[in-house]
Amino acid sequence: MTTPETPTEAGTPVPPDAPESRPAEFLPAAPPRRRNPLLVWVIVGPAAAFFIGLTVGLTGNGSGGGAAADDDHFEAVKEACAVGSSDVRVGDGGDTLSIDRAGAEEMPGATLTQYYCILDELEVPDSVRDRMDNTRALDGYQEAEFDGITVTWNYHPDDGVNMTFTRAS
Repeated sequence: MTTPETPTEAGTPVPPDAPESRPAEFLPAAPPRRRNPLLVWVIVGPAAAFFIGLTVGLTGNGSGGGAAADDDHFEAVKEACAVGSSDVRVGDGGDTLSIDRAGAEEMPGATLTQYYCILDELEVPDSVRDRMDNTRALDGYQEAEFDGITVTWNYHPDDGVNMTFTRAS
């Protein structure tokens, strides 16, 4: 069985199901072009990260840790842990927090409750806490850094722990 053919303008027979013989509105739509999702994320991901980083950097909150980002953070820590205590002080325009004689046997200063509350509020890492808890009188002054904060301390059983947290400039 043969298919009937429709003549064209040039007189050449064309099968009726040939695309040229049907109007454009009856032609099947081309399948939609699929974009490679990996390619999109390779381009969009870094661009989004750049703009987020730029925004955070321009607003001044990009220090990584919450402790160093807020100018009033040391003041807030003192208020949360040692309100009214003369043995916990904020100085240097809010850039320094000092703890005097925490846990001292003679002439006690800051309480151990205040001391540990401050460490918790400042989110002092376990590695630094371990060094603090294992400091002996003969170790002298110790120093550590975390989240844009430098902390120095010493310990003596009679005098307790003396500690200073300083925000990096």
